[in-house]
Amino acid sequence: MNAPALPESRIYTFVDETRTFVLHFLEGQKLIQDLALIHPITGLGFAYFRKVVLTVQPLICLLKPGEHLGIYLDSSAPYFRLKLETSTGGNMRTMLLPEDFQEFPETFTGLLRLNKFSPNQPTPYQSLVEAEGLTLNSLINRVLADSFQNQGSVLLGERSDQSALLLPLPEDPQQADSGEVPDVSEQLATLVPMLQTVMSQALLAPEAIVAALTEHGFQHLAGRTVRFRCECSLERMAQNIVMAYRNELDSLFDPGQEALAITCEYCKAQYAVTR
Repeated sequence: MNAPALPESRIYTFVDETRTFVLHFLEGQKLIQDLALIHPITGLGFAYFRKVVLTVQPLICLLKPGEHLGIYLDSSAPYFRLKLETSTGGNMRTMLLPEDFQEFPETFTGLLRLNKFSPNQPTPYQSLVEAEGLTLNSLINRVLADSFQNQGSVLLGERSDQSALLLPLPEDPQQADSGEVPDVSEQLATLVPMLQTVMSQALLAPEAIVAALTEHGFQHLAGRTVRFRCECSLERMAQNIVMAYRNELDSLFDPGQEALAITCEYCKAQYAVTR
C-alpha cells in the first residue's frame, strides 16, 4: 500500500501574546522530500542542502508582495556553489554543486550574494556579505541585519524538517522612533525548549500546528504555501544559450548535430535545443 501523499509545506505567522515579536514557522517536510527527489545529492551533502533550504526559505516573510529573492553562496573552503531563488508567492527552486558534495561544514569561507527583485523596479537591490569562517546561522543573521535592517534569529528542528524565524516588534511608538528593539537572541533562547518540543512532533496538519503553538501563547495571523516550482522552458534555455554564446553558436554543434541536450540545473528537466 502506498503511503499517503504529504501535504504542501507551509509557513505560518504568529505573534506572541505580549506583542513583542513575530514568529514565522516553516513546516517543510514536503519541500525536503521534493528536494531529495529532484537532486541526486546524498549523505552529508544532502543534510547540508536541507539545512540551507530550511534556514533561508522563511526569509520570504520579509518580502513585499510580488518580490523575488535570490541567495547565492560561493564557498571556497569547502568548495561548493549553492543557489536558492524564492518569492513571496511561495514558489522556490534551488541547486547545489558539485552534485557529489559530501560535506557538512560547520563554517565556511566565501561570498554570499543577495538579489531582491521588486515589481516596477528596473534593477534589483543587491548586497554582498563576505564570510570568513562563519556558520550558516551567523551568515543569515548578517543578512537580516545588513540587507533587511532587521534583528532576527533562525532555529532549525532537530528531529523534523521544520524551522522558525523570530523577528522583533517595537514595543511602542517611542521605541520605534528611537530604533530600539528587544534582544531577539535572548528571547529565542527562552523559546528553544518549547519550539523543539513542538518540532519534535513533526506535525503536518495546519490545525495541529496552529493548536500546538496557540497552547504556548501564540496568536495565528496568516499562512502561505511553499513549494518547488521551476519556470524553466525550452524558449528560456535557447535564450540563455544565445546570450552566453552569441558569437560562438556554430561552435556549439558538432558536424551533423541538430540539437543540444540541455538539463536545467534547478529541476533537472531536459530540453533539446535545435540548431
